[in-house]
Amino acid sequence: MLRSRRNFAAVGLIVVAGIVTGLSIRGASGGAGANWPFHDDLAAIGSTRVHALHVMADTIDTRVGVIGGGFLGGALRDAGLSGNTFAGACELLLDSLGWKVQQTGDTIIAVYHRGRLAELRAYPRNRRGFFRICWTGDSPCLWEFSPQESWVRTRAVTCRVTTTVWGALWDSAIPPDLTPTGMLLSPRDSSRAVGYIAELQHELTDRLFCYDIDFYYDVRVGDSLWILIEETRYPEDGESGFLRILGAKYSFAGGGLAEALPFYRFPEGSTEAYLDHFHRDGASLRTMFLKMPVPYGRVSSPFSSARLHPVLGYTRAHRGVDYAAPMGTEIYAVGDGVITVRQWQGGYGNFIKIRHANGYETAYGHLNGYASGQAVGTHVRQGEIIGYVGTTGLSTGPHVHFEMLRNGTHVNPADEIVPPSDPLEGEELQAFVRQLPVLESSWSLLSGAPLPVPSTETGGPPTGGDDT
Repeated sequence: MLRSRRNFAAVGLIVVAGIVTGLSIRGASGGAGANWPFHDDLAAIGSTRVHALHVMADTIDTRVGVIGGGFLGGALRDAGLSGNTFAGACELLLDSLGWKVQQTGDTIIAVYHRGRLAELRAYPRNRRGFFRICWTGDSPCLWEFSPQESWVRTRAVTCRVTTTVWGALWDSAIPPDLTPTGMLLSPRDSSRAVGYIAELQHELTDRLFCYDIDFYYDVRVGDSLWILIEETRYPEDGESGFLRILGAKYSFAGGGLAEALPFYRFPEGSTEAYLDHFHRDGASLRTMFLKMPVPYGRVSSPFSSARLHPVLGYTRAHRGVDYAAPMGTEIYAVGDGVITVRQWQGGYGNFIKIRHANGYETAYGHLNGYASGQAVGTHVRQGEIIGYVGTTGLSTGPHVHFEMLRNGTHVNPADEIVPPSDPLEGEELQAFVRQLPVLESSWSLLSGAPLPVPSTETGGPPTGGDDT
């Protein structure tokens, strides 16, 4: 990669020297007092730069492999590895870097320079960062895990909706330095841009504002977004990646403002703070539980006092809800809590139970596998991945069996009136109120314009109005 950058620098110097020479000749031949057509020359410089970047991009090729069914070797071969490079990559990933367990959907990206393998990256879906192996010739010279938290920066983005929220983010939120060149020259560059916006929109629409805004009915042309983004800047390769949203504001063209304002809290019994989001009055954006533990899950078997068991063949109570989803789909913790059980549990197969506040517990059965970095006693956040859909135990197909208990008694999750999440109170609320002006002042400076603030007359999504 270093050699390619040097080659590119050399190409750039030659191009610039040629342009300067051409301009000098033109200036000399134009005679004293002749007007300099600098607009034509600027256009020529821009065209030459784009051409040089395309030439450079043609020397780089990328191949992608995706883990299917938990097999690392197949993904490496799909990425073009064979022979000694294949064996060396397997050994380094599994032994030296400790990537023992792969999940369906984990991604392998191999970068080739003039047909020779230069770098391999492995992106586990359940970890913030990637494994990286670099080659010099046919020998690996560097291998490491590069966490996203290593290089963090804050960036403010302002968007205006002209078609959809996705379109607004695509037009305004892609970092100008997403790629080393600042341009989307290769399929990999375009894929990274799509991935960045997909993560950003998911965080915005499915996590922060999912309780306050219906993004199907409430969005109108002319709505505006202010987003404070925390992202990763990888200095060794000149790339940027999305990390999380620190704060967000959604201003409705018809009047009203939705806000997600950040505040760090300490879970009970923990010394590590976590980021949560609140309304201006300290009320939580979240309800205590998500509606379901899997995204886009289909109810395949509801809560019932008498159900014919599909495996055992006799009728018995079904004290949970089954959500069918493809094998390997992420399973989320529906609320903040502490893992109390994480093991094989008879007919439940791979099983997790989480203790929540106010006497609630939730349980998740038939998992294909568990998320890494967690164990009994781990505090998990609402929406955090805890495992993956499977069909272990007494199961006829991939799904998650989801149970909810209140004070030790099973309740129907679909009928339970979910309490709101804990608001800020006392010293926490006072600290939040003190910090809010400082946050918004800094945010305004980063945005280059004053932030919208709620009026006393409007404060949420518009009701009614024109559908055009």
